Amino acid sequence: MTIHHFFVEAEKVRSPLVILYGREHHHLAHVLRLKRGEKVRIFNERGEVFSALIERIEPERSVLRLEARIQSERILVPLTVAQACLKARMMDWLIGKMTELRVARIVPLITRRTIARLEAGAGQKIKRWQRLALESAKQSQSSLIPEISPPLKVEDFIFSCQTERKYFLSEHGGELLRDILSLEFQVNPVQRPASIAICAGPEGGWTREEEELFRSRGFVPVSLGSMIYRAETAMFMATSILSHFWNA
Repeated sequence: MTIHHFFVEAEKVRSPLVILYGREHHHLAHVLRLKRGEKVRIFNERGEVFSALIERIEPERSVLRLEARIQSERILVPLTVAQACLKARMMDWLIGKMTELRVARIVPLITRRTIARLEAGAGQKIKRWQRLALESAKQSQSSLIPEISPPLKVEDFIFSCQTERKYFLSEHGGELLRDILSLEFQVNPVQRPASIAICAGPEGGWTREEEELFRSRGFVPVSLGSMIYRAETAMFMATSILSHFWNA
């Protein structure tokens, strides 16, 4: 039986009653058409999850009664995904898939070959991505919503990245990601990295200068094999592999 999830900001989760307004109320009352007495779950930006009962549904709000706190999802290795900005449809798709894979942070990158531009209306696009991440979390019954950072120039991200392991997808060399992770896992399957970053370029790829900068700052070039993939597909595959090894 599917138990529907609804988002409520942490500061508004006050026992015993929680109120849903706006989009969340509309989704409960008019899209799902849930009824009084049905069980639901609520979650917040901290990843906390609670079971609740629908107390009543009013024209402008839904009133829920908290029952208990539920064990939250726990990700063993936080993943940071740094993706060169793609065209709107592709970026929207990627935000949803990264949320399903429970990444911790998504960083849109501005690179030399980035076609999609964010200078105009960047704030609105970030709000859209945050909304898409929230909807994806609800659909996949996850309590984890990734942080979506403001767009960064690739150089700024490279110099500021502090994760323990750092990889970038390269078309100019690099071992297969699966082989690197298989070796690490065989050597010490218990000792997981504290954090990981994976970076993918635009459709036109990284410039030589960008790849050299990655290497100089300790990023390891990795490959997904001989096949050619779209940018969003490549990032989805790489993140899936990392999640399988370290968070499955």
